[in-house]
Amino acid sequence: MRGPARASARHVVDGVTIVDHLEAALGRRPVAVAPLADGGHGAQVWRVDLGSDRLIAKTAARHLASEGRMLRDLAAAGWPVPAVHASDDRLLVMDWVDHDGSGLSDDGAAAFAERLAALHQAPVPADGQAPFGYRYDVMIGGMPQINERWDTWVAFFRWKRLWTAAWLASRSGRLPAGLMQRIEHLGTRLEDWLQEPAQPALIHGDLWAGNVLCRRGHVVAVIDPAISWSHPEIEIAFTTLFGGFPKAFYERYGALAPLAPGFGTQRRALYNLYPLLVHAALFGEPYPAQIARTLDRYLPA
Repeated sequence: MRGPARASARHVVDGVTIVDHLEAALGRRPVAVAPLADGGHGAQVWRVDLGSDRLIAKTAARHLASEGRMLRDLAAAGWPVPAVHASDDRLLVMDWVDHDGSGLSDDGAAAFAERLAALHQAPVPADGQAPFGYRYDVMIGGMPQINERWDTWVAFFRWKRLWTAAWLASRSGRLPAGLMQRIEHLGTRLEDWLQEPAQPALIHGDLWAGNVLCRRGHVVAVIDPAISWSHPEIEIAFTTLFGGFPKAFYERYGALAPLAPGFGTQRRALYNLYPLLVHAALFGEPYPAQIARTLDRYLPA
């Protein structure tokens, strides 16, 4: 125990070690703290032992406070997320979740689809604000996700998803100017393909298989959200981008919340431009090439 605690003590931010930061946040000094993995985008993940209790912590230079807020909001909506014990811009402490790295079984996928459909049908807040967006901005991976409120879904997707992500990818130097111009053009024509939802849906926002923790084929927790009130189709589209969700997931979701005709042929690839642009901004190739192929479907030469 002393070895990991001493090793973690070398992780210092503004003169404060991870052990001291945890003690200040939790009111208890950890028995041991050990690094687990690179959390991506400058973050580090740690195992925190508090005697009989075990927690998991994430540290980063900034932007962790909104993740803690999102997890608490999703928990309040009945979503299976780790409980948050402490959260600030540089430290997030959550429940330790035992999972075995398994994928979704058919039964687990159907049960998870039921949870997702319920999340998407959560009551829209009667706060007098425009319905699409969220109360605060968040991060998706290492990129800002601007959740400014808008009255219509198509306008929100155009300005705060498609064009904002493209501009950030362009500013990073990872999106060629020609693709930026084509995305600007595509944005002016979104009404040709997209529809307004019956009501906004509360979405997790970064729902790929790597963020779904399973044990024996059933979901025990979902992590790393990027929430907003959006069209539920953008969430379902994202689940198809990298795979990992079995047919039973889509069948059960469709039975509870049927998708309008044309989702697979007209709208899915268009919605997946957003996560592709996020990945282009963060990583570069091969994502610009994928973006170009998607644009060819909607804006053929």
